[in-house]
Amino acid sequence: MLNRAALILRYKQPFVDWINAADPSPTSHTLTLAEVNQEHTVYLVEVEDEGELARWLARHHEELFEQELNGWYTDPALWPRNRSLRMLKEWCSFELHTVVVDIGESPLEDDEFRE
Repeated sequence: MLNRAALILRYKQPFVDWINAADPSPTSHTLTLAEVNQEHTVYLVEVEDEGELARWLARHHEELFEQELNGWYTDPALWPRNRSLRMLKEWCSFELHTVVVDIGESPLEDDEFRE
């Protein structure tokens, strides 16, 4: 069992509206809420319950928001300017899983720290 919780963000309609409006390609397919919520990034966070998650989000909402925005468009000029916690909560819902068990046989690796 890992000493982390799994945090999953699910997009709400305002996020989808931004994805479609910010798309620099005029011929792109208009995405739906169901389509953008087919895959999710799972964040491993150091919280034990919803109360700790609220405090964690208050401290880390901007980096979390930027990570999600960057997953769609890497140009920050396309991102909304006011990336507040309030906006993140309007654009996303959060699902917290506090029991994370690693049943893999190989050691955990972090792609960012490979040499």
